[in-house]
Order: sequence, then structure tokens, then C-alpha cells
Amino acid sequence: MKRFNLICLLCTTLLATAHAQTPKKLPGDSVMHKASVYLVGKYYGDSVVLRWAPSDPMLWRAYNKVGYVLERMELVQNSTTKPPREKLNIAPLKPWTQEEWKQKAKPKDTLAAVAFTLLYGKSNIPVVKSDKRGKSTTVNIEEALNQKYDMENRFSMALFVADAHPFIANGLGLRFVDKTAKKGKLYLYSIHALTDPTKIKSDSAAVLVKTTTPAALPDMPEIRYTESDRKVAFKWNRTLASSNFTSYYYERSDDAGKTFKRRNYQPYMQPKATGDVLNNEIVLNDSLPQNYKQYYYRIVGITPFGDLGKPSPAMPVMGKDQTAPTPPQHVAAQHLGKKKVKITWEKPVKETDFAGFIVGRSESMNGPFVPLNLKLLAKDMIAFTDTAAVTWGTNYYVVSAIDTARNAGISIPAYVTMIDTVAPSKPLGLRGKIDTTGIARISWKLGKERDLMGYLVYFANAKDHTFNPLTKNFLADSVYTDSVSLNTLTEKIYYRIVAFDKNRNPSAYSDILELKKPDRIPPVAPVFISFQVSDTTVVLNWAPSSSSDATGQTLYRKEQGKEWVEVAKLPKEIARYADTKVKKTVWYEYSLITTDDDGNISERSFPVKARVYDSGVRRKIEGFVAKLENDKKSVGLNWKYATPGEYYFLIYRSYNGGGMEMYQQVPGDKFSLADKNLSKGNYEYAVKAVYKDGGQSPLSKNMRVEVK
Repeated sequence: MKRFNLICLLCTTLLATAHAQTPKKLPGDSVMHKASVYLVGKYYGDSVVLRWAPSDPMLWRAYNKVGYVLERMELVQNSTTKPPREKLNIAPLKPWTQEEWKQKAKPKDTLAAVAFTLLYGKSNIPVVKSDKRGKSTTVNIEEALNQKYDMENRFSMALFVADAHPFIANGLGLRFVDKTAKKGKLYLYSIHALTDPTKIKSDSAAVLVKTTTPAALPDMPEIRYTESDRKVAFKWNRTLASSNFTSYYYERSDDAGKTFKRRNYQPYMQPKATGDVLNNEIVLNDSLPQNYKQYYYRIVGITPFGDLGKPSPAMPVMGKDQTAPTPPQHVAAQHLGKKKVKITWEKPVKETDFAGFIVGRSESMNGPFVPLNLKLLAKDMIAFTDTAAVTWGTNYYVVSAIDTARNAGISIPAYVTMIDTVAPSKPLGLRGKIDTTGIARISWKLGKERDLMGYLVYFANAKDHTFNPLTKNFLADSVYTDSVSLNTLTEKIYYRIVAFDKNRNPSAYSDILELKKPDRIPPVAPVFISFQVSDTTVVLNWAPSSSSDATGQTLYRKEQGKEWVEVAKLPKEIARYADTKVKKTVWYEYSLITTDDDGNISERSFPVKARVYDSGVRRKIEGFVAKLENDKKSVGLNWKYATPGEYYFLIYRSYNGGGMEMYQQVPGDKFSLADKNLSKGNYEYAVKAVYKDGGQSPLSKNMRVEVK
């Protein structure tokens, strides 16, 4: 009883909402403001039909007693005067009396009988009454709630039958036909109940209706359907459908869509539960006479005016057999040796649509089971031999009984344990690296054996030592991370891998992986033993680093007051170097740094200090020539000197075998001289460079010139 009351209460909400919403802007339809009564209107070409409904059961009961007044105003565009208000009904519109129902309704009209009962039928629920002094008769809470639910049920059912049938809507006083409406007009219709506003709320409602074009029939929203065993379920969007329809008829055709017969004599509706925001679908289920025969369905919506909308497109529907045969019984599996397993079963009951058997195998009791036969085994077979059983672990088998619709009745699994003596292949591709923090990362190629259980990792500090296990449990992956101590005397660590299958058969050891530990200890610095200097070169001698992992050494030089400069990168075994890129009389410091194979750098060696002495002899003059010019009156002298520095040139000359005497001084940026102070006789010339610090180049070779 309570469930029925709740459903009807939800019907009230749904139907009232349907009255209040008209999302599609069809000619003659309009949206109303929320009030105590809702009003909609529709133009049919020759008349305007008005439908209304109160907002709650108490108002419905009150308005039924006093009746409704309908008024109409014609709205004219650009008019400045207020249009006159016309009353459409002289007497208030009320539900028919009991006598009117008996006169107008047919005796076999069950819906008319329902409407009559909703209006005038007596309730077995006690009604709260007052005595002469104004005191209410005592009624418990349950009786009061039942009285409330009875009122709500009557109200909901009244709105439901009024929406579905215009005749019933007229009898309930919820419909009016305006046959005086003219085409091409814009009317404003209004309605209000004749109640005492001090006692009962009585708002008015209004709707605009344009009598230009009759309202088009609304379409059904898209319908989805699911076929099952002699059943079909239809679904469509509640929100889209409720904007036009309040209930539905559904029809079926047994002759390929030529003729349709209505399946429900009363309109179908499915209320939405209050607060259920997720359920936005209307679901309609129907049974089918038989499977594998095609039927056609269509669904027609019913509007609040009792009109039928456009039927949905015809939907082809075919039921499908989904009842599986009884599964085989007493399934057993027997190992025949190697990869052969015999499976046996029984099937006492064989259905009329039974087609045969399929045997499936898995390595797990929970599957998935792989079919061993693609073609159905004969219906009378009770045994099957698997010739490719997995040779390790356990093989699980199920036998499925298949019918003509491919439904399967699956047996309880049977199993057989295999004996495996074949070990996995030797692990390959072992490689790895140890980072500077001592973390060793090892990887190898994953084995292809289907029964591979995992791997164990072993290590040793030397190739000829015993390898000890690092892992306690099997590794399912092909990678492993180890933490290696770097504070040991051993520079390397060694790893091997062993694979195990599910029967604990071990593979051969992998090849040994040798990894060098990162070296954090810097190499020993070289030590200078001696050095020799000349006027052009500093020769250094030292003892190289004694570290075995040294890979090279670098020689640095520093002038007094300046930074260290790299002079040369040398192999680790070099113990001598001659530095010729030095300046005379300048003090230099020399130092060495050694690098090992891990990039560690030694401390700087204790430096040695050296200076090239100055002998005063500078670079000699090159390309000195002297020749008589073409005018026979002057001698041209030319020479080359590319050494940088602050110097000048001195020209020496002798005449007729006399001694060489300083003849002229030439600036350091000049490399030629024309001697015009000549007499007949023999001349000899020589040149040298003289530096400001006192150094001199050797005197050039004498050049002889005869002047005639």
C-alpha cells in the first residue's frame, strides 16, 4: 500500500511538470509561470483546446467545488488600447455531477468508472471531523497519513486519466474547447478558480495561443532496444519525451510491419522517483511469442491534450534463445604420458536443441579456458584426448555443452598434474653498471619458457670464488638492483643468473658479468726529481704517479703573479718534458696532476721553480744582402728579422780592406738602407740587432760591393 502511494505521489510530480513544460515552440503552445494552477493551449485549425491542472491535491479538491473561470483577450500588434476581456464560460467549469457521468459515459467505459470513483467514491479511511465546540476527533498519525496518501492517489490518477483521454478530461473539469477562436489571431487565455482568497490560494494562469498554423504532431525521441530470450526492452530519454508526452501506447506487428496491433489498452507511463537524478530513461518491456521470429514494434506518445504523436519508426525485433543446456557431469582427466591427457564426461540429459561439445584447457582453475576443438564434438561423444597438454604444473579442463544458439553449459573443472624434468634455457644478455653511489643495476633477456617461474641472482668478489645467492625469492622480472659497498679493497664484483621453472628445475648458470666498482680515491701525485735550464729551455724530470689506475697526467706552468696555465697533456708513463715556450729571465713554477680511469684527479704535485738565464745572444739576422744599385752611385742593403722585441739595427762598414766600423743606426721596424756616401773602391757591410736590455744578435756575414 505504501509503495503504491509513493508511486502515485511521483505521478503527481511528473504530470504537473509535463503540464508546466513545453520546450518545443510549436504553434499554439506556450510555457506557463509557476502557480497554483497550470494552463496550456493548442490550436487545432478549427478551435483552441485548453488544458489545466491544479498544483496539489488540496487545491484540486477545493477547485472542484467552486469551479474555474476562463477568459480570453485578443492581442493586436502596435495597439495602444487595452484589449477587452471575454469570458468563455457563463457558469464555472466543474467536474460532471454523478448524474452527468451516468448519462454521458458508456456502461463499459472502465476509465470513466475510474474517474467517477476518484471524484465521488467513498474512502474507508477515517476523516478528521470537528464537534459542535470546534474540537477535532482524535485520529492517530497513521490514519492521518493514510488519509493524506488517499487524497494524493486520487489526484495523481485523475491527472493521469485526464491526460490520456479528452472525454475524461472534460468530465473532470480540466478541459475546454474554444470553438469561437478565429484563424490568424493571437489570444491570451487565462484561468482562475472562484475561491475565497482569504481561505484558499487561487492564482491565475495564462497562456498565449497563436491561431496561425495548427500545431504539428510531436515526434518520439530516439528509441534503443535490447533483444533477449523471448523478451525485448525499449529505452528512450525521459527529459526529451516528457516535453511532449505524458504516457504511451506500444504496438506490435506479426506480419513484417504491414499491420500493427496495440499491446496495451491503458496508456503506459513510468514515474520517476523523487531525487533520482541518475535515472533519465523510460524503460518498457514486452514478451515475445517465440524466439527467432522477426516482429516489428512502434511506440506512440500521448500528449497532455489526449492526442497521439507521430509513431516511432518500426523497429525489427527478434528474440534469441539464451537458455544454456545442462552442463556435462563427472568430468575427469587422466595423464597418458608426455603431452597426452584423456578427458571423460557424462551427459544424461540431452535437450532437443543440443548440438555438441567443446573441451577447454587452462593453466588456472579460474581460466581463461582455450578451446581445444574448433568443430563441435558429436552429441554422443563422452571422451576426448588432448595431445598438446602443457608439460609443467597443472592442466585444468572444462567440457561445455553447446546448443544450436551457441549457448554453453560449462562443467566443473577437472585437473591433472604433470611431471616436468626439462630445465629452462641458460639466461643470456647479462649486463649492468654500478653508479657513483654504489647502486648496481643488472638486466638480462627474459626467457621464453611458458613455465618460467623466475630468476635467482648470485654474486662473488672474484671469478674463481664461490657464487652466493643475493635473492631469497624468485624474480619475475629480468632486472635487479644491488647495493655494493665501495669501501673495499676489491675493485670489481661478479654476477651470475639462474632461471627456474614452475617445477623448480634450474637452468645452467649464465655467463659471468664483471662490473668495476666506482673509484672515489684520487691517484698519487707525481714527484719532480730534477730540472735543467738553458737560455731557451726548461727541462723537467719527474717520477710518474704510482697508482695502477692512472690514465694520464697534465703539466701546468705559472708565471710569478699569474694563474696556472696548462702546458701539455701527457701519457701516464712520460717522465720528462722540455718547455721551450719560455721567456728569458722570467721565473716559472711547474706542477703536475694525474687522472685515473674513474676521472679522479690527484692533488697538485709539489711545484718546482726555474728561470731561463740570459746569455745576451739573440737571434741572428737572416737574408742580409748588399748590392750596387742601377745608378751605380748607391748601395742597397736589405735583411730579415722576425723576432719580436724592443731593438734597433747597427750597420757596420769597411772601405778598401780597412776594419769594420759602426756606420749607421736603423730603427727596429726598418729592414733596409741605401748607402749613397760612396767613393770608388771596395766596401764591406754587416748588420746586427741590439736590444734595449743589452742583448745582441751575432753580426751578420760580411757582404762585399765594388764601386767603380
